[in-house]
Amino acid sequence: MKKGSASSTHDGEESIDAPFGGLFGNVSQQKVLQELVADPYSTYTPTDLTELTELTDPTVREAITALLGLGIVKNVSRRASRPLYQVNMDSKRMVALTFLAYATLDDRYGEEHMSDAIQYYFETVQSSWVELGLAADTSVMEGSYSSIAKAAISDGGYLAAGEVV
Repeated sequence: MKKGSASSTHDGEESIDAPFGGLFGNVSQQKVLQELVADPYSTYTPTDLTELTELTDPTVREAITALLGLGIVKNVSRRASRPLYQVNMDSKRMVALTFLAYATLDDRYGEEHMSDAIQYYFETVQSSWVELGLAADTSVMEGSYSSIAKAAISDGGYLAAGEVV
């Protein structure tokens, strides 16, 4: 099949026309997420998402539940009986999905917008964080990121992020 068709090729190449490059198996979650990401600062009711995605109400609610569980979406309503959903802009998964959206477009059109987005993210978001690195005798493969950061703090060994020792 040709690239860009709705199904995979024999090489396992996913469709680039599918949301997020076709990397997710659940189409309903893809559709709901695609609508949320299209305007991440807006808020949506389940009815809004049902109308935008043309999915059934139970399917949208199931997708929202999954996205809530992943921390990608949050309920910003003060009333439990009237949920109001918005993209969780603090979610690292959401940041990664945004980069993935750029990567998909870059692959499709041969451009380099993902690199620009990563640089902008680093300069605006990451530059305000305390830059912790790895202690000289610690590697990423030897422990979790949090334990590495704790070890670096307790040892007093602060390094610039990305610095290789």
